[in-house]
Amino acid sequence: MLSDFILQPQSWCDKKEKKVFTPYLLYHSTIVFVTSYVLSFDFGFWKATILLTLFHFIIDSVKSYIIQKTKIKQLFFTDQFLHLIAIVGVVLLYDSNFGIQFLFEMETKTLAIITGFLLCTKPANIIIKFLFRTFSIETPVDSPDNDEEKSLPNAGKLIGITERLLALALILLGQYEAVGLIIAAKSILRFNATQKSEYVLVGTLLSFGIAAFTGIAINLINGV
Repeated sequence: MLSDFILQPQSWCDKKEKKVFTPYLLYHSTIVFVTSYVLSFDFGFWKATILLTLFHFIIDSVKSYIIQKTKIKQLFFTDQFLHLIAIVGVVLLYDSNFGIQFLFEMETKTLAIITGFLLCTKPANIIIKFLFRTFSIETPVDSPDNDEEKSLPNAGKLIGITERLLALALILLGQYEAVGLIIAAKSILRFNATQKSEYVLVGTLLSFGIAAFTGIAINLINGV
């Protein structure tokens, strides 16, 4: 969550797509190593961290190679799925061979809440962006006939983050009715252009959907 979304600038991603092996791939791999080890809270996890970083490096390199050779850029979800498999596999392998020795006790639900709030910031914006691309939904700013309100997508990012954080907090508190009020308040917005209306509607549904799914999943964790 941190290394691929929060701590990796979009410029690094763009440059990695243009060249298979680039210094930015090494920079990113270093971030993966540091975050994986520090946030493992286990002194011996360095063995697994090396393996995780290697897998991350290979997956990103293969992704860049495929983009270079085929010009296919819709690999985001495949890339993230492979990263998740690598993380789960390496952690299970490490646990079965060495056993995880945390420096201090941590509740799974607490970690899930932290992860959920992180997900509802920049990562959710990126997920929504690639969902738009996957289903060929053109943003208003991409339209050649649109010359007004060029800042809508950027403003939408901030609005999206704010509404997701509010919705997630309310869902965790069990205030589902308040989430409905937020959705109703946002529905007051009206746009003359049909494309702009559809863009806002789809973005809103995806945004609240991510927050709702995350909140409900966290609430299902009972004192683990």
